[in-house]
Amino acid sequence: MGRILLVTGGARSGKSSFAERLVTGLGPDIAYIATAKALDEEMIDRIAQHRHQRPAAWHTHEAPDFPSQVIADQGQCCDGLLLDCLTVLTTNKILAQSVDWDHPAMARLKEVEAAVMVEIEAIVAAASASRADVVAVTNEVGCGIVPGSSMARFFRDCAGRVNQRMAAAAAEVYLVVSGIPVRIKG
Repeated sequence: MGRILLVTGGARSGKSSFAERLVTGLGPDIAYIATAKALDEEMIDRIAQHRHQRPAAWHTHEAPDFPSQVIADQGQCCDGLLLDCLTVLTTNKILAQSVDWDHPAMARLKEVEAAVMVEIEAIVAAASASRADVVAVTNEVGCGIVPGSSMARFFRDCAGRVNQRMAAAAAEVYLVVSGIPVRIKG
């Protein structure tokens, strides 16, 4: 039965680098699950930097919407899986939904969050059924001020609930601050 190892922290805290070191310790056959979409020059550059820093032997799977399927497919045949990242996945799932962000209806927001959580539950289930451990990266987004826009507040709240669910399911949770990982669970 595979375990979830969750790595969280702020932007540019060193989360991904630590997660890469963590998953390397699981064995030589690693599947990397990327959730980012190359929609602009900045994201194209970020994706290129991530590709450059990870080992060429890792098998990369682009899964911006349904990484649970990759975990289910690859979890029996590799040593470890690295899912980077849940925050981008949450963004992808939110933006795939039609919402009037100027006047969002609470019922609609609950539907959108439910759609996000369906994939999170699928990730938890796939990881539990996997032979390999899953190292999942996420951003800690709730330490700042309350965002001014309804979309930003919804994103922050939804991402926070995603993180809570994943942390509850995780065997180990690490918080990375200024490049220093601190184990906070497990």
